[in-house]
Amino acid sequence: MNPKEPRSRRLYSDILRCFARKQHRESFEVFLDLLLDGSGRPLPERATVKSPSALSRFLNHANWNTRQLCRVMRQHALETLQDLWRQQPHQRPRLELLVDLTSLEKTGKFVELADWVHTYHSVHGVHLVVLYLCCGELRLPWAFQVWRGKGSPSPAQLALKLLRTVPATLLKGKRRPRLHADGGFESAEFIQGVLTRGLDIVVGVRCTRKLEDSRQLRDLMVRGSLVKPCGLDQAMCVSWVWLYRNKEPEQRFVMSNLDLGGKYLARVGKRRWRIEAFFKTVKGRFGLERFAQHSKQGVLRWWCLSGMAFLLCHVQNLDLPVSVPHSWPDWGDLASTVRFSFVSEVRRRALQLELDAIDAFQHALLTSST
Repeated sequence: MNPKEPRSRRLYSDILRCFARKQHRESFEVFLDLLLDGSGRPLPERATVKSPSALSRFLNHANWNTRQLCRVMRQHALETLQDLWRQQPHQRPRLELLVDLTSLEKTGKFVELADWVHTYHSVHGVHLVVLYLCCGELRLPWAFQVWRGKGSPSPAQLALKLLRTVPATLLKGKRRPRLHADGGFESAEFIQGVLTRGLDIVVGVRCTRKLEDSRQLRDLMVRGSLVKPCGLDQAMCVSWVWLYRNKEPEQRFVMSNLDLGGKYLARVGKRRWRIEAFFKTVKGRFGLERFAQHSKQGVLRWWCLSGMAFLLCHVQNLDLPVSVPHSWPDWGDLASTVRFSFVSEVRRRALQLELDAIDAFQHALLTSST
């Protein structure tokens, strides 16, 4: 590995090695071209260089190793994070782990996905629990689990399972990692599980959460109060913010095992929204929810390749000589840059086919007029 080579180029080269057969590599490049279109519609029927049926076989039936692809992406994410820490040994940025559930709405019948498709919070579709790592300027999708409905492990239990995939080397150091989650992960089991792993936690909570003194959170009058919620062994710091999106202001509570003070805890609690920006980007730009595959293997591969497109673009952004810190980049421009850098030949072939079609049409038009 050449350390002077751009990280995006190294990542792409390692990804290509996951496809031993030439036809799989070619199908991957065509599908990546669709993903990097940036429109959020990487539908196989939009391909011209390969037939839609060829791309469908690549996703649903082709014999290539999906786990190897995930391992390559995770290994590059780990190396990128460790490189950042080596570059800043005295001011090592804090690792923040964000977990949340996102719903991919679906209509129609998906027979093979029957145990994946459920209704949750009035949304019918597939529901993913996602673990997302943030550290300084790094934004790294790490792992996900599918929620399989009532009677199966809850989203909070799936989130604890995802935390076990984080290497122990990332959880060590003077600055303890911090986990952020919304109110769907406020259970005592989840909070205790996070604290047991040596992580600090900042989690959203319901206003009706009961305290040991029989009060509810909404009865508190001072932000930053140390209270003991029912079911927990230790005191927690509680704060809140007021949202004025509707006619009536809405009070949102946040709780942490750290005594951060009322104002600072409210500000730290807002960092959870970075995972929402990721969901918006990976859905709107890279088509995470546009899968129409009916096999579980095809759907899993679609999700992994969608996340891979995001990671490629993010690493490309890190390679840029000039970038505005703490700003969300233009993902359309980034996708075009990666597209023209790595799958330019696919674009040339697609454009040549279009030119040939135009020439044939013009020739037929001239012939008919004479």
